[in-house]
Amino acid sequence: MTVHPERAMGGAVLDRLDRALQVVEFATAVVGGVVIFGVMWVGVAEIFLRKAFNAPLYGQLDLIEQTMATYTLLTISYCYRKAGHIRVEILVGHFKGRNKWIAELIASTAAFGLIVVLLPGVLHFFENAYYIGDSTINTQWPTWPSKLVPVIGFSVLAVRIFLEMWAYVRLIADPLAEPIAVPVPAPIVEDA
Repeated sequence: MTVHPERAMGGAVLDRLDRALQVVEFATAVVGGVVIFGVMWVGVAEIFLRKAFNAPLYGQLDLIEQTMATYTLLTISYCYRKAGHIRVEILVGHFKGRNKWIAELIASTAAFGLIVVLLPGVLHFFENAYYIGDSTINTQWPTWPSKLVPVIGFSVLAVRIFLEMWAYVRLIADPLAEPIAVPVPAPIVEDA
């Protein structure tokens, strides 16, 4: 009986979970992209109306403030998965095999710890805004939807990092296994 390397140490389950999470990450990235595209056109309309008709767009600043978290924090897990975040390859780049995966696991564990520490705080900010009825100054729009976005973004990122930690433990146990659910940075030449 042949054991496929991707199935070793839960590789098949990890692969299915990774693929499912990628769908969620792609959806959040699309939402963030659509929002920033809309914000761009609101900015264009604001400039045009202000210059052409001396009539600024009411609520434009509140809208931009409320949507900032959407295109920054909702897309964070997608960026992390694609290795689009800032990575310090100076040290880790010299490691090979098991030592590389150990270094990556240490970094992922630290990142997971940070997210676990941040999540209760952002959840508290959301709950507080929701229960007291917090709103923007000019338009009186509720702020809780924009304060829910970091909760969603950090939760998706926490799941991503958890899967990544699982993948690194799997790779530490078998350095020759196929890397699943780990960010693969583009080669420097290709990235440039």
